[in-house]
Amino acid sequence: MPIDADPSLAPSDAHAHPLHGAAVIVSGATGAVGKGLLSRLVAIGALPAVAVRKPWQVETTRALLAGGPGLVAHVGTRDGEAAAGFQKGVTDALGPVRALISTSGRFASAEIGRDPAGEDLDLLEANFLTVHNFVRAVAAGMRRRRAGNIVLCGSASVGHGGSGIALYLASKAALHEYARALAVELAPHGVAVALVTPRTIDTAAVRQSMPAADRTTWQSVDEVVDRLIDAAIARPSTAADPLLRLPVGPAERV
Repeated sequence: MPIDADPSLAPSDAHAHPLHGAAVIVSGATGAVGKGLLSRLVAIGALPAVAVRKPWQVETTRALLAGGPGLVAHVGTRDGEAAAGFQKGVTDALGPVRALISTSGRFASAEIGRDPAGEDLDLLEANFLTVHNFVRAVAAGMRRRRAGNIVLCGSASVGHGGSGIALYLASKAALHEYARALAVELAPHGVAVALVTPRTIDTAAVRQSMPAADRTTWQSVDEVVDRLIDAAIARPSTAADPLLRLPVGPAERV
């Protein structure tokens, strides 16, 4: 089933885009996909509000706004009070939050028993807890307005992956189930939840970590960004399972 968005809007016309002039919170804008997403949001005239995990990332990320309107602030990974304050600051400065798009995440691989101490909690924090921190901050306002989109970035490997990535897949699987339940909870309140599930993304870091891999099935950053933007303007579903699952390919509800 196609994404329920207005097909008459010309993508080349930034002023016609539904996100033009809309406040969009972005979590995870320091990676390749996040930077690509931020660039796209700036190009279509959205008002990005970017939360970064490290204080030193504030200035480098602000430069990506190219002098346009928007906000960048440091928000600790598990700091719920800071996330709530950030959401309030965004609303006061840029208007109601139209969408939360999270590309937060981290990949690591190691055989069980050879994984570094603390890797389990680090992956859970990066791939799930960071996301939940921001969802908690934006959900109440979206419910009150009966409008909004929450877009999370999972992995096509969940349910299919193999050796060496058990901890990574467990942390992403937590995100997938969270997204499913969140969609059921928020759909009656007019809030759409989407889960974008790319395969391996072709970035410089991934190429460096897997130099001998076959890249013919890898997906470009632009393809993933396209899906994230699509998801941020989708309408909520009335289906029994309202989660919009978006592989980086044809969109469908399953």
